[in-house]
Amino acid sequence: MPRLRFIDESEKTPIARALIRMAEERGAPDWRVASIMARNPVAGLGWVEYWSKLLYEGLLEHRLKEIVRIRISVAHHCGYCSTVRSKLAGLDENIVAELTDYEHSPRFTPREKVALRYADLFKAGEKAIDRDEVYNSLKRHFSDAEIIELGMMCAQTDGVGRFVKSLNIVSWEEACALQPALARATE
Repeated sequence: MPRLRFIDESEKTPIARALIRMAEERGAPDWRVASIMARNPVAGLGWVEYWSKLLYEGLLEHRLKEIVRIRISVAHHCGYCSTVRSKLAGLDENIVAELTDYEHSPRFTPREKVALRYADLFKAGEKAIDRDEVYNSLKRHFSDAEIIELGMMCAQTDGVGRFVKSLNIVSWEEACALQPALARATE
């Protein structure tokens, strides 16, 4: 059971209704987190709106951002975030399962592999990404503007993901029951 309650229908503003409906249609952010965040009209709803723009708009391909999001979510054992799927990314669970060994998978492009390596380093901490060779590798596949977007994607997924994990919307154990490959991914 979530540690914070979902917004009641009577509390929803037109903006909250629209953002929650958009979340239901797209799959990410999930309607449940949008329904909790909607309880704060500035920080919460502002984040839902920002996250939707970051995930669905911008320079980077949506699929690339979605695989990065899932990779980081699995790394921090967020059951909720690891089971949420964008309906627009074109991923199936076989592709998601191959994220555990993306380096050897033919399903990911060289550009996607570089982004996933960066996500792994980002998750490892600021010292892991604070190196010239990391950015030199990124620059072979991404423009400066794309690197900014990728960094923001990683930061939002890691930081907000920690908060969302603590809300206990879906526990890691429940997520592994829904997606058994998750348990194997972190062994």
